[in-house]
Formats: sequence, structure tokens, C-alpha cells
Amino acid sequence: MGVLAALLVFALVFAWGQVYQSFELEALIAGGAVLVVTAYRLWLLARFDALYGAGPARWRKLFGIGLALHALLWGIIPAWLAWRIGTGFNFFAVLLYNVGVTTALGSSWMAGLRVRQAYIVLMFVPTLLTLFVSGSLHDWVLAVLIGSYAFYLFRLYRGQYETFWHAMTRERRGGRPSAEGQLPQRSNTDIQLSLVYRLAHELRTPMNSLMGMMSLLEDTRLNDEQKDYLQVAGRSGKLLLSLIDDVLDYSRILTRRVTLNPEFFDFRAAIEQALEAFGPMAQSTGLELTCVIDRMLPKRIRGDRERLMQVLNNLFSNAIKFSDKGEIRLDVDFTVEGESAGVLRVRVSDQGTGMSQDTLRHLFQDHFIEDGQDLYSSSHTGFGLLVCKGLIDAMGGAIGAESVLEEGSTFWFTVPVQVQPDMRESQSLIRALNGAQGVIVGAATGTVACMQEELEALDCQCSSAMGYDHALQALRAGHREQSDFDLLFVDTCSRPELALNLCRNVLEDPSLRPVKLVLLATIEERGLPAIQKLVDKHDLVVLVRPLHRSSLRLALSRLVGLQRHQPVQDARTETPEERQRRKRFRLLLVEDNEVNQLVTRGMLSKLGYQVKTVSNGETGLALMEQEPFDLVLMDCMMPEMDGFEVTRLLRELEEREARDRTPVVAITANTAEGVQARCLAAGMDDFLAKPVHLDALETVLRRWLPEEPLRDGDEE
Repeated sequence: MGVLAALLVFALVFAWGQVYQSFELEALIAGGAVLVVTAYRLWLLARFDALYGAGPARWRKLFGIGLALHALLWGIIPAWLAWRIGTGFNFFAVLLYNVGVTTALGSSWMAGLRVRQAYIVLMFVPTLLTLFVSGSLHDWVLAVLIGSYAFYLFRLYRGQYETFWHAMTRERRGGRPSAEGQLPQRSNTDIQLSLVYRLAHELRTPMNSLMGMMSLLEDTRLNDEQKDYLQVAGRSGKLLLSLIDDVLDYSRILTRRVTLNPEFFDFRAAIEQALEAFGPMAQSTGLELTCVIDRMLPKRIRGDRERLMQVLNNLFSNAIKFSDKGEIRLDVDFTVEGESAGVLRVRVSDQGTGMSQDTLRHLFQDHFIEDGQDLYSSSHTGFGLLVCKGLIDAMGGAIGAESVLEEGSTFWFTVPVQVQPDMRESQSLIRALNGAQGVIVGAATGTVACMQEELEALDCQCSSAMGYDHALQALRAGHREQSDFDLLFVDTCSRPELALNLCRNVLEDPSLRPVKLVLLATIEERGLPAIQKLVDKHDLVVLVRPLHRSSLRLALSRLVGLQRHQPVQDARTETPEERQRRKRFRLLLVEDNEVNQLVTRGMLSKLGYQVKTVSNGETGLALMEQEPFDLVLMDCMMPEMDGFEVTRLLRELEEREARDRTPVVAITANTAEGVQARCLAAGMDDFLAKPVHLDALETVLRRWLPEEPLRDGDEE
């Protein structure tokens, strides 16, 4: 997958990014080198059985050479881009790929430290040298960030290397059964769970850096198109975190330790976020992701939001993985059962290859792989569905699947929930639309159903045209018969060329000017020159698929001229008085990881706070003895003196000297059961799990910071 991703990134930058047009010869040379290295690595993969069987050491050497060539090539490409065209979007696209593929190496080749360290050097040193030679302050800052991350990876790989060989040594020493027999099963389970939690902790630490850096990058000068790409990358990172959570939950389900955190939340908004994350993934493989949500779904339901979305994300991933063409459709229905309760019904349908009845019978059962079976056979569904069943069972619901070979599959689940009824609609938008008549053309069946459902909720009607030419004829016939359509939604799903021709004809026909036009396109199509030309010339409204309520109503509000409202939480951070007040708070960050220090300081700076940073618990405790702070952000896992011990000693100091209590917020990548309770027992006041998100950090700071600072902070 990494090899194929390299080809995709190269095509994105050199073709779509206009690099080939400006530097044709260099682009051809780079393309040839990429193809040669890719062919060499794919050859190793295709000939694995023969080569590895003939000589494992020789195959590892050949594979190491392939890694080195790949790192050297992709280390030179961003350096060349920075030298020839500067640190623009193309540079950041390649750099993001380099960071991702280097971080992914952290889960493999733990026994080969030199190869992994050489990979880091070849991947980042050419770019660092180019940025430092350029002499620009902006480039120097980028070089410092990249260098910090490379240094962090050096330390991480060294720790993993030592942990790996220590574990191997312990296994070899304890490999023989003792005279008393095998170890108890409970001890084996505890060891396995400990390994799972430690692995999740190690994976969450670099993910905190990646997610934090993307959060800071989002605050730089980016156009709308670049922001969309960055948001997709961020959502993909969240999906990776959900995979880590799947591993943890699988172990909890096996030991019956699943815990739920029910709360009221907006289920529709959560689904829309999932659609925006999975939509581009589906479209990149030729699939169309659509969603139809019952308009009677309450505004807020009570349940475990993270668990429900974890199940839905797993079903989306499976549908995309096992479908080659067609439409993946999500249907969400709600049935009222009592005054404040109901049943949520969710279905994910695809048009993939389907499954046999025998496979369906054992789909949600945990069968161990027997000797002689192919470990990599597609018939093994993994533990994603097992996690889904365990979570739905814990919620008191049911889950199942239906399938027909060569026609597709439907996965469904039902969950009882409590509700907060709130069926009020946007009256200003309803009045502005005034019962408008709409027509949609070229869309998938799920998109048509979604459009009809959402427009009916706004007291409007929507019909579907048979084709692009038929839609144009219907518009002109309606104009002649004084029964004009008010809204036209043109989807590029069926025929993108015909969709754009229809848009041009409608926009350039004076008789059809009263028709308000919306183009539905994928996020990749949005940046095409032909669409950008229509946007610039006619102010065309482009709606990115998959379609959902929030994006549709935002587009309709723009069409009818309603003023957009900024989110309430953003307004406070932009107020000069509020930023000046925040600057006076004294915050202390106790964190031993350099990259995490950089990320957290960047987030706090973005919110307007200033912070002092120390890299170990002893220094943090000494500083808190000398100076008062309004709040402390405490990393739990630190060498020598950890965050629990520091907080305990701080509480003893406060009690002994009759000081005011300082709020302490734990920040840790450890998500094992009991960690949050251990934080509270040590005297901490709140808990943030890595990766830390900006909105969660802001919420916690608002909750625990006093109305006014203890005293004026340092005006640094």
C-alpha cells in the first residue's frame, strides 16, 4: 500500500500540481526514478516466496536496499520542490506523505535499528539542508519543525529497538515450561492485555504529533481547496485512531471489560463527519457514498457517541473494502417508543461481491485460524465485526447482515436510545425558499432520496430528471409554460462532461437566469480548471459529495442570500480583549516529549495563552514550589518521576503550606482501563487523551481556569 501511495502522491503533485508543465525534463527524470524503484520493490513482493525461501538474509538485504532507495528518492523530491518552486502546497503534500510513511515504519523492522535510522536520514536530511541554505526565516522554521520530528523518531526507534530485544530475551529465558506446568491462563491474558495497551500508547504518541501539526497547519494561510485536503487528512488520522481503539476494544470484549459513556449528542452531525471522512476514500476507488437520514430523527439522542461511530466506521470500511463498483448507501431510521425513548435503525448497503450463506452464519463468531490455513486470505474478516457485535451487545441492541452473491450485502444494527425531541427547523431558510420546486439530475439513487428527504423538511419538493438533456428540456419547457423550476442540482456522478455542459447552458441562457444552480462534485473534481472557471465567472455554488444536511443547507443559504453565522466558540477567541485576558494566565506544561511540547505550545499560542514548559517531573515540581500557576498540563508517563507522583507531592505541598488548589489536567496516550480513575485518585482534576484536539483543550481550559488570573503573567 505504501508503494502504491507513493505513485498516487507523485501523480498528484507532478500532474495535478502543475509541476510537469513547468519542469518537464526534471519531472520525467523523477518519474522514471519513481517507476524503477517501485518496480524493484513490487518485484521483491511478487517473488517473496521464492527469494525468501532461498535465503532469508539475502531477501532482507534486498528489501533494505529497496527501503534505502525509496527514502533517498523521496528525500530528494521535496528538497527539489523547495529549491525550484518554494514551500507551497506541492511541497507540503510530499512532506505529509514522507511524515506518514516514516511514522508507519515505526510498527515494523523493530529488530533493524540501523536500517530505520538510515531511512530517517535519507528521507529528511536533503530537505533540511535545502531549507537551511535558502536563508528564509520561514524555511528555517520549517526546517526546525522537520528536524525536531526526525529527532523524535530517532529516539522512538531506539526505544522500540531496545524494548523489542528485551522482550525477545525474556521470551527465550521463559520459553520452557516449568516443572509445575504452564502459567495460569489469567496471567497469560494479563500479559497480552498489557502488551496491547503499551502498543496503543506508543502508537498514540506519534499520532498526537501528526494530528497536532495538522491542526497548527490549518491556522496558516491556505485556500479553500487546500483546507479541504487538510481536513480529509485530519479525518483520515482520526480513522487511524479508531483502528487503534478497535484493537483495545477487542481485548476488552474478550475479557468483558467494555464500559459505556452515555451522553446526549447530535447523531446527525456525527454521521456527517463520518461521511466527509469516508466519502473521498470511496470516490477514489470508483464508489459513490450516499446517505438518507429520516427527517424525524431527533436533534439529540442519548448514547455512547464514540462507540456508535466506531461501529458505523467499521461498517463503512468493510463496505469500501469489499466493493469494486456501485453505490454504498447509509439509511438511518428512527422509531418512537414512548415519550423520550426510541429505537435507532442503521443500515449500510453495498453492491459488492456479496457473501455465501455459510459465511453469513459465522460472520460475527470468533473462529481462530487453524493450522494450514492462509493467514492472508480474504475470507478472514478480522476483528472489526467482532468489535461491532461486542459493542452493540453492550448497548442492548442487535446486529446482523444480509447478502446475495454477486449482488451485494447489507449490514444493520438497532440500538435503543433516549431522546431530546427538538423538531424545530430553520424558519428563516424555509421562508426564503418559499416552497421552491427543485430538480436533480445525474445523481445516485441514495443522493436523490437524501435530497428529497431534506427538501421536504424545508417544505420544498424535488424530482429527478432522467438525463442531462432531459433536464435542460424540462427547464425550458417550464419557462414556456410559466411553471419554472426554482432549484437545479447537477451531479457529476453519472457523466461529468455532460454535467458541466448542462451547467454552462443554464448559466449562459438568459431565460433560465431565475433558476438557482448547484453543482454536486467530488472533492477532487472541485479543483478542476473547468469547474473553477465556472465558479470564477458565474459564482457557481459547488457542493462536495457525499451530500448531507449541513452542507446542503449552507449551499441553499448562500443561494437565497441569507447571512452566514460564525460558530459561537470561534468568536470568543478572536476578541482582542479575550486574547489579552488569556495572555495574563500562567500555565505550566510538564511534558518529556519534544514534539508534543511543540504541538501543545502551538495550540495554546493559537488560543492566546502563554505557557512555561519543563521536560521532567522533578523540574516541574520545583518550579511549582517557587511560583504560582493558574493551571498545570501534566503528562502522566515520564521517566524517573511520573505525573502521578508529581501531582501527589503537589497536593501535599498545598495542604502543608495552606496554598490554593492548582488545577492539574492529565495528558496521556495511555487509554487502559483505570487510568482516568488513577489520575483523579492522584489529585488531578481532569483528563485529556492523546492526540489532544484543539476544541477539547479549549473546553478543558475554560472549565478549570478562574475568572481572573492569580496575578499578571509574564509579558514575554
